[in-house]
Amino acid sequence: MIKIGMPQLFEYDRIEDNLLLAKELGLDFIELNLNFSYCRKAMEQGEIKPLLEKYGLEATLHFYDEADLGSYPEVVEAYLGLLQKYAKLGKGYIKQINVHLIPGPVVTIAGNKNYIYEKEYDEYIVRLIANLKKAEGICRDFGINMVIENTDNTPVYEQRVYEDLFNEGFRFCFDIGHDHLSGDIVYKINGRLRLPFDEFHIHDAKDRRKCHLALGEGVLDIANFKRLAESNGAYVVLEVKQSQDLISSVPLFKAL
Repeated sequence: MIKIGMPQLFEYDRIEDNLLLAKELGLDFIELNLNFSYCRKAMEQGEIKPLLEKYGLEATLHFYDEADLGSYPEVVEAYLGLLQKYAKLGKGYIKQINVHLIPGPVVTIAGNKNYIYEKEYDEYIVRLIANLKKAEGICRDFGINMVIENTDNTPVYEQRVYEDLFNEGFRFCFDIGHDHLSGDIVYKINGRLRLPFDEFHIHDAKDRRKCHLALGEGVLDIANFKRLAESNGAYVVLEVKQSQDLISSVPLFKAL
């Protein structure tokens, strides 16, 4: 059975305001976000677990957007240190941590994007797998599952990345709007590999350039993705980014 949640919102300044809305909408959880300072402060001050208990909600956690675990050692070590810090703080109430799969440095030549990680793939993939295993181990030490999310500029070479990560047993988060902007790369990969998705980020999208739209404002077949989420028993974040969009999207999604 899926669990339905909402993202931490930019328009609020307190975790409790997010939880009040989640409770009002009949949701199961909130996805906290380390990119927001008010998330980090609340975790550091021990405020979140009592609030989740008060409202009867669960929580997942979105790691830093820009955390590139395929980068060079000094960068990765810094992010793994932050992961260690917040996974420890989230022990006992964070169910899952979501990290981005970053396409890495880009060189634009005559208007075309060229990816350094693609050119140096053999070195890159060994480094990425080793670092993701470290990250997964950190999460596991604190009773937290880790999932890897596609971004909205997924390059075609990441088909190779997904196959290698799948073969290493990693778990994934499927952001359907990001994938629409990227030409449905992950959807096509999943048709071949049947990726293990423990989390979905569901929002509408259109024109291959707009996503995080309220459900019904774009072209995505949301019912199809809901069925896929149900087949995986996943956490589903309705990842629209403002309260009014959530208020319109939650009942629509539940009715599908």
